[in-house]
Amino acid sequence: MNKVAPQEGKFEADLSVGGHENSGFSADEETLQRLGKLDLLEYERCRENEAHNLGVRIGVLDDLVCNRRPDRKKPANGNSLSLQELEPWREPVDGSELLADLVGAFSRHLALDHGAAEAMALWTMHTHVFNSFQISPRLAITSPEKRCGKTTALILLSCLVPKPLPTVNITASALFRSVEAAQPTLLIDEGDTFLKGKDELGGILNSGHNKAMAFVVRNVGDDHEPRIFPTWTPIVIALIGKLSGTLEDRSVMIKMRRRRKDELVEPLRLDRTGHLDELARKCARWAADNEFSLRAADPDIPDGLHDRAADNWRPLLAIADQAGGIWPDFARSIVVKIVRFEDDETSDASQLLADIHQIFEVQNIHQIPSVELCDLLGDMEDRPWPEMRNGKVITPRQLSRLLSPFNIRPKTIRAGRGKTPKGYKLDDFADAFSRYINDTSATTPQPWETPEYSGFQSATPIQDVADKNDTFLNEINGVADVADIGNDTPVISEPLPRDQEDCDPIWITD
Repeated sequence: MNKVAPQEGKFEADLSVGGHENSGFSADEETLQRLGKLDLLEYERCRENEAHNLGVRIGVLDDLVCNRRPDRKKPANGNSLSLQELEPWREPVDGSELLADLVGAFSRHLALDHGAAEAMALWTMHTHVFNSFQISPRLAITSPEKRCGKTTALILLSCLVPKPLPTVNITASALFRSVEAAQPTLLIDEGDTFLKGKDELGGILNSGHNKAMAFVVRNVGDDHEPRIFPTWTPIVIALIGKLSGTLEDRSVMIKMRRRRKDELVEPLRLDRTGHLDELARKCARWAADNEFSLRAADPDIPDGLHDRAADNWRPLLAIADQAGGIWPDFARSIVVKIVRFEDDETSDASQLLADIHQIFEVQNIHQIPSVELCDLLGDMEDRPWPEMRNGKVITPRQLSRLLSPFNIRPKTIRAGRGKTPKGYKLDDFADAFSRYINDTSATTPQPWETPEYSGFQSATPIQDVADKNDTFLNEINGVADVADIGNDTPVISEPLPRDQEDCDPIWITD
């Protein structure tokens, strides 16, 4: 009987039903059975020729032979990724009360700045309904030093989010393969120890922010077949210091500090998380009841939020609107304060523009030589310019390199008495100032034409959203002593009485 070359997709289908001819195996099946009995070394030596003889790709042959080995399981290290789904709460849940309970849980175990517990509560709800949105903001938990509560915050979140997958280190391939396998909520700790310089990993973390772009393409197998892997999943990153600018721009920022002695919180005990497990199940129930409504949500965004901040907070504001009660207005007051605080910490390039803007304004000039500009920048002791490199003041070359992305370059200027040094003119900065300096007007600034010109017209400042009083949590579910969002005191609650059961405590004291 002549062997017919297998058609596309037909070879594997025929073998899947046994490939029997009367009482015996087909020639192809006999070959596969024979290859399945070889040890790995023997098989490796002949697999390329066998694949050619059978008319299949090497990767396909590997899969077919593996299925015919006595032990079909491929050798592997570690434990398989198995994440359990949450069982939703048995009764409908009031969203406003649930958010208040989440705020109470975070405030019970963490000393947080005003608005942080509320932002974490909204983000926690988002992890249960993130598939209803097009944007999934990362939650970034940062601190200036160790022992500020970041790990405790991650453990709290791991008890509240769906399919938590904690890790203190992760590679780029492990990240997107984990997302493909289980779409977990990733909780990454100690990001400062391994994220720096990992451009590939940073790019993948960035890609999962927008659902439309949440994919990476990798070559797979001996045939280097291009395959698409998803990166769409909620992610928390905790680290000492700062995230990269692009990743920070895609994150809701929670800035933690070491707790003062007068800031009372209750230590988190891993053997007594029943109150957190209940909240997680209630989140799952609320999500199941509201996810379809959230898909059509288009919440109003407070004035003054830049485009990326608006993207980050849109899902959280939609959740606040759906929860109802005091949360629609209250969440917007939180957004304004948190985003303003984030915008106060600008990048070096943006800070340089702001400082140059200040120099032009204070000196009341329309042009300046590069050397003189560097000297004035070097006098700013609270900036990086005095010790830009190896403890020395910023040089004209370094200045030019920092300004070049804004399409600003030095040019020959007239400095009097026949001098023509390299320098900068005010009108060269007009476009950059209007785009990147927050306190300038939206119109293009004009250079000073005369010494009497007093400077740029400043933009109208965004008015603060009215502070909310602290009665909202007293009205909802008895969560006590959460500070006014406008106060300077951290939002914390009094510690709850500890359970007196007889068992060895397991303390978390990050």
